[in-house]
Amino acid sequence: MAEHYPITSHIVDPIETHINYTIDGLIGLLNFRRAQLLGLVRNIREDKRAAEIARQQMTAQLTEAQGLLQEALKENPFQSMQEGMVREMEDKLRDLRNNAPIETQLKWKCDTRNLETTIFRLGEIIQVPDYAKFQTSTVATGKQGFGPGELIVPLGVAIHEDSHQIFIVNRNNNRVEIFSETGEYLNQLGEGQLFLPYGIAIHKENVYVSRWVPNTVSQFTLTDMSLVRKIGGEGSNNGQFNYPRQLTTDPIGHVFIADSLNNRISVHDTDLNHLHNITHQSMREPFDVKVSRDRVYVLCPSNNPCMHVLTLEGDKLHSLITKGMDVLGPYFFCLDPLNNFVISDNNSHSIRVFSPEGNLLHTVGTKGHKQGMLYSPKGIAITPNGRLVTVSVNENYGLEIYY
Repeated sequence: MAEHYPITSHIVDPIETHINYTIDGLIGLLNFRRAQLLGLVRNIREDKRAAEIARQQMTAQLTEAQGLLQEALKENPFQSMQEGMVREMEDKLRDLRNNAPIETQLKWKCDTRNLETTIFRLGEIIQVPDYAKFQTSTVATGKQGFGPGELIVPLGVAIHEDSHQIFIVNRNNNRVEIFSETGEYLNQLGEGQLFLPYGIAIHKENVYVSRWVPNTVSQFTLTDMSLVRKIGGEGSNNGQFNYPRQLTTDPIGHVFIADSLNNRISVHDTDLNHLHNITHQSMREPFDVKVSRDRVYVLCPSNNPCMHVLTLEGDKLHSLITKGMDVLGPYFFCLDPLNNFVISDNNSHSIRVFSPEGNLLHTVGTKGHKQGMLYSPKGIAITPNGRLVTVSVNENYGLEIYY
């Protein structure tokens, strides 16, 4: 009997669902989606040129997807499509057409044993990093000092989704440094407006930076690099913070802030108006937070280091004890496109990659003080094209990029 290789489709922004289907069904579905997306593009009225660019990008990605699937067909047998899949897809696409902006209308995943795991999305391809080949970084840059692009205690790291630019919190220089995805210094943000910054998150043209000593969060705009607003102040009331650490955004721009000593995740809208808090009795001193679909992932490194997985309402789903996973100094993490946990381990001086169930998949990095090596890695992020980015307290306080 021929072996069957399932493929998984994953719609994420703003409506997500997992659907297993087979190769022959996927090819038909690609044509169906192409027609739906062409209809979406035709409905764009604000900017005809932007609509044409979006249509061309969409068509190119669908064409490439079909080519990759044809290659996979050489080794995989045809299977019948799961019953009801087309009806469910029609419902989801109808919701997308009615409710979502064009830039967030479609993300979907294609995964087989013989096809490289890749997420195809409108306008670009988001790749899973090839962790197995990462030992020393491909690009190592950075210099200890106070000048432009020079680093003193780098902490949080964030990636701009469209430009792929790398934003690094330069704590002791009281600013944010901006690099290209190849490590070239580009610009800086917040000079004279930040004091001991810690975490950073980006949504479109908004940059959010936490400051854990003044207990504030600042919002900047990339349009002119200016400060838009600052919120917070020490306290436990809504909108106040007690050592805010890392922060993140969801696809529609909500800001999730790890309010460490208040033992909560403080949730705000795009303009930093407070919405609600996510709390749980097991959450102690959260340092980092990430959001994926309807799940909130919270890293609590104090005492018994633990990764909590919660609903958006704060209901606990499960926890992973990082000590049991042989990670003793976790302070920063990110999620890859498959929701694997990518954790910078301060004590082992490495990057550890775990499955959603907590199984160790890869260890990245070589301990050392030279450029290209890792020593006490801090903030970590993944670019849309699969580059792993971290900052390390090696001899040059370096920016390390793996690809």
